[in-house]
Amino acid sequence: MATYLVRHDTSYLPLRKKYSPCMLPLGKKYRSHFEIIALILEAVKDGGEGRFSIMKHASVNCTQLEKFLSSLIEVGFIEIDTREGKILCRTTEKGLAFLRQYYVLLGMLLTPQTQSNTPIIICEAPVRH
Repeated sequence: MATYLVRHDTSYLPLRKKYSPCMLPLGKKYRSHFEIIALILEAVKDGGEGRFSIMKHASVNCTQLEKFLSSLIEVGFIEIDTREGKILCRTTEKGLAFLRQYYVLLGMLLTPQTQSNTPIIICEAPVRH
C-alpha cells in the first residue's frame, strides 16, 4: 500500500484580477453572502456610487443587488444619498467596521502557517491487484 503526504498549500490558487483582494478563492465554487456583502461595501466605501458601478464591482445582477442593498440598508451598513437627482449609496461607519473585521477574519484563514503547524494528511492509496 502506497502512502502519500499531502500538505495544505494555497500558493497554487490563482488570483483573479476581476475581484478585489477579499475574493481570494477558498476552494469553493460559489461565493458566500459575506463575500458579496464585502464586495458591495468595498464598492461604496470611498463615497457615493450608483447602482451600475456597484453591480459591476460586485459581479451581481440587478435582482441580487436589490436584495443585498435592502438588507444592508436595514442593518445600517449602507446609507442612501440623493445628489442631483441621482441615487447614490455610501458605506456607514458600521459598514466600515464590518469590512475591517471581515478582512481580519479572511487574513486569519489565508495566512500561511509555519512549517511545524502545517497540517499533514496521510492518505493511503488502494492497492490494485
